[in-house]
Amino acid sequence: MYDLGHIGFDEPYKRLVNQGMIQGSSRFVYRINGTNKFVSKNILAEEESFEGKPIDKLHVDVNFVDGVELDIAAFKQWRNGEYAHAEFILEDGKYICGVETEKMSKSKFNTVNPDMLVEKFGADTFRMYEMFLGPVQDSKPWDTKGIEGVHRFIKKLWRLFYDDLKGQVWTNDKASDAEWKALYKTIKKAEEDTERFSFNTGVSNFMIGVNDLTDLKCHKKEVLEKLLIAITPYAPHVTEELWHLLGNAGSILDAAYPVIENKYLVETSKAYPVAINGKTRAELTLALDTTQEQVEALVLQDATVLKWLEGKAPKKIIYVKNKMINVVV
Repeated sequence: MYDLGHIGFDEPYKRLVNQGMIQGSSRFVYRINGTNKFVSKNILAEEESFEGKPIDKLHVDVNFVDGVELDIAAFKQWRNGEYAHAEFILEDGKYICGVETEKMSKSKFNTVNPDMLVEKFGADTFRMYEMFLGPVQDSKPWDTKGIEGVHRFIKKLWRLFYDDLKGQVWTNDKASDAEWKALYKTIKKAEEDTERFSFNTGVSNFMIGVNDLTDLKCHKKEVLEKLLIAITPYAPHVTEELWHLLGNAGSILDAAYPVIENKYLVETSKAYPVAINGKTRAELTLALDTTQEQVEALVLQDATVLKWLEGKAPKKIIYVKNKMINVVV
């Protein structure tokens, strides 16, 4: 395009970011050589033989292994019934497979069909879990078992708007300062993480933000709308649906990105660990301008501290501003 005169610069990009390889998490079964018997992983320990016979380590399809537990019925039907008459030496009634991280390959039976995962969990869960696995540039192993955590997050986000039993729970009530603070703290961190391509910490940040709003029992539309817009690049399908369920016209993709109101992010207090003779026993939330004398009075009014003092008067109360409080008995 530069050679044709369509643009005035020869290199439009500042840097190249290569996505790391998604590796496969292989699963293995252990067959006693010359037999049709399979021994569960932990029974073998680190031995390469069983009852004097060598062990054959065989790849098994990860799609019928739940974490490390083999679906024996599915295994028996695998490969046109090649293992239909297999026998198993189990541990606690289960066959436990071996695990190894390798290149994802059909020959190692560790490939994962994304269509199946999208059908089971939805596209947003699959999309966010890929980001959640680790830094975008790093190679990292795929573990289907872990996708359930991201799926729970999507459902928790939904419950801020709709409850399984109550139906709609979102309201047009005015938000509190604490709710605005939880929202803007989440959005600020999301902006920072996305700008530096740190999508895994971005997903983690949204999980923390939704937890904070859940703890605050926040179902306010004016807060939730802004949260949806921030999450949209990570989970565009569920946010689009909730956007319309809130009564908004048009696509969420056309909505203006929230402007952070920094007044809600100014800290006025801090939680301090309270140690008694060096061991943390309690926590006190204090105003940032609390004096030494005020700290001493507040510490001696705290029920938990009084319990650990066992009626003794402290020799000294050490207050290190912005760090900790130590009570010496």
